[in-house]
This record gives sequence, C-alpha cells and structure tokens, in this order.
Amino acid sequence: MNAKTNSEELEIDNLSDIDLLRYNKHILLDEINEDGQKKLLESHVVLIGLGGLGCPVALYLSASGIGKITIIDHDDVELSNLQRQILFNPSDVGKNKAYVVAKKLKFLNPMLSVYPINMKVDENFDTEKIKSANLVIDSTDNYITRSLINKITLNYKKPLIMGSAIKFSGQVALFRNDIKNQPCYNCLYNIKKEEKNCLDQGVLSSLTGLVGCIQATEAIKFLINFGEKLESQLMVIDVKQNEFRVVKIKKDTQCEFCNE
Repeated sequence: MNAKTNSEELEIDNLSDIDLLRYNKHILLDEINEDGQKKLLESHVVLIGLGGLGCPVALYLSASGIGKITIIDHDDVELSNLQRQILFNPSDVGKNKAYVVAKKLKFLNPMLSVYPINMKVDENFDTEKIKSANLVIDSTDNYITRSLINKITLNYKKPLIMGSAIKFSGQVALFRNDIKNQPCYNCLYNIKKEEKNCLDQGVLSSLTGLVGCIQATEAIKFLINFGEKLESQLMVIDVKQNEFRVVKIKKDTQCEFCNE
C-alpha cells in the first residue's frame, strides 16, 4: 500500500500487490472494485464502544481494509463480557478493552493504523478525537452516552451509525448529522424520556454479532457509496420472531439538538 499521510487524511496512490491479493473478493464486486477498496483504505472511522456490537464491527472493518480506525472505550474486560464480546478471552480479563482490541486488530491486519483511546465519553471527553473522521460508529450501551455522541457528531457534522441490542431485539440506523435538516438520534429517542439501557437487560449473544455486522456493512456501503443505506431509517430486528423491518425516522421540529 503506497500512501501519503498527514494529520487529516490518508491518501492512497494505488493498491499494492498485497492489497490486490488480500482484498480480491471485494475487488471482484462491481459495487466495490479497486476504486472502492481504495476509498476504504483512505477512510478514517471512529468506533466508540467495544462490547458485543463493537467487537464484530472492529473485526470486519479491519478485515475489510479501513485504513485508519480510532477505537474508544474506557472499560476493562470482565468475565461476564465473554458471553458475547468475541474479541476477548479469559486472559484479557482486567485489561483495558481499547488496548486489547488494538493489539488484536493489528495482528489481523498489520497494514492498518489503529489508535486505541482509553477514555470515557462524557462531558469531559476530548471531542477533537473525532475531528478527522469520515464516519463515527456508536456501539455503546446506554442512552446518555448515545445522546452525547449524537451531539458531538452534530457539532462536527459527522455521519453517525448507531446500533443497539437488548434481549432478542436489535436496532441499526444511519444519521446524516453532516447534512442540514436531517433527523438525528435525539429525534428518535429523546434522552429526557428514556430510562432503560442495555446495562440492566439480558441479551442473546449472537444478536450482538448480527447487529454489529449490520453496522459494519452500513459503514462500508456509506464510505464507498453503494446500495440502499439506512439513512434516516431505523432497522428493527427481532430474532426471536424472525422479523426484520425498516421504518422511516422523522425529524422532530422541536428537537433541541439538531434544530439549534
């Protein structure tokens, strides 16, 4: 991979012989081909949350050739995580998730740039961490953090892919926070009205993998720009009843976040 880098972007001159071989199955797809793979290698994605959703997202983005990935999580690996967080094993318990994942992603694809950040996303979060991103993926597990990530991406005009999983139900949506007059996460879920979160709910292990894979797929489709994307739409998944449906997200004209 021949590349020129600066603080803001990764520019690929052309695909190397190794790239052509490694990403051959992508290149054979008309929707991706060499140009699309080059776009992936030039992209910077920020992934927040390395739990049941974030683990498969991180794996597939790395395997797919996203050139730069910033991964953010302040939690340490716990034994109870191993039921669904597929990047961890018992020897990782007690270690910071971001640093453990970074090491494993580099082992999977040494050509990529992976930047781990051990930092909680709260009111004191350094928002400059997402400034150069082409896309932000929210794989966190509570409404308060999701609402804050939504606000940050609105401020920086960054597209946002949200995912969630509780019990047997999952959701995925793409919010075009980089475009005016589009609905945001707060239009869908007003944080002042929501109380439950994933922390106090059970969840089927394989559901988190399914939702994370859909998030990764939406990221690839968005970065290359092909196919029907979940822009301002919510995919609702019920694996217990084998139901998948997509509903339109309407902009809330009273939303205090995206109408400022």
